[in-house]
Amino acid sequence: MSKQWLHNFLILNLYVLSGCASIFQGAHQNVTVATINDKVLDQTRCKITNEEGTWTVEPNKATSIHRDGNNMEIKCDNAVQTGINRIEPEFEGAYLGLDLLIDLCIITCVIDGANNAFYQYPSFVTVPMKDK
Repeated sequence: MSKQWLHNFLILNLYVLSGCASIFQGAHQNVTVATINDKVLDQTRCKITNEEGTWTVEPNKATSIHRDGNNMEIKCDNAVQTGINRIEPEFEGAYLGLDLLIDLCIITCVIDGANNAFYQYPSFVTVPMKDK
């Protein structure tokens, strides 16, 4: 058994034992929230929520969230204003195709599905602020 064969075998198992989307995208992604017409930006705090959890972020700063196949809701609030936006994730079908090629989705799709790695939210989201 050659070292090259062993190397190729290990690489193949790495791909089979983890989904393509999980390898290339991961279960988390960074999201930056920007507020529009924000009168007191330094006081504004935003909550990003999906079925995987809730994260608090200041406007114009990135935070790492868990990917999800469901809508993401962003609520921003300060002393005089509030704002909300709902974002639908995009399904990354190319990764599903790769999983089908690797092992007919027997293992890889289960892993990518459990990580929600097939889905992608926009990395930059805006929330229009309105007076309370």
